[in-house]
Amino acid sequence: MANKMNIMVNAETEGITVTAKAGKHEFIIDEGNQMGGQDLGPNPLQSVLGSLAACENVTARMVAREMNFDLQDITFKMKGQFDPKGFMGDPSVRPYFEAVTVEATVTTSESDDRLKELQEKVESRCPVYTMLKAADVEMNDTWIKA
Repeated sequence: MANKMNIMVNAETEGITVTAKAGKHEFIIDEGNQMGGQDLGPNPLQSVLGSLAACENVTARMVAREMNFDLQDITFKMKGQFDPKGFMGDPSVRPYFEAVTVEATVTTSESDDRLKELQEKVESRCPVYTMLKAADVEMNDTWIKA
């Protein structure tokens, strides 16, 4: 039987502001003043997109090593499309992303075919990416060479 990992975060709140602690690390997730927050950090959905970029980066670097792929650098632009009516209580609208656009720019000497192979492997193994896919979020992905 495979070992399973437990991921732990402890969070304290001050109004809308959340200070989360993960091991020795601390981060703040907040809302802007217009939503009653203090604007001390990204909002929850921005945090999800940041987590997606971080997770794809980690997964890409691990997969690149396995493939002997020349991954020199990778940068991401993420955009999420969200209808706030669901968050505001409309039961006919889901309260999370409808679509996410990922634009990855990869610095590499590899061919376009190898880049496509890396992309496919990352998208099938990245925990955050696959979680969004499982939630039926439309994922629009473009990976290009720098």
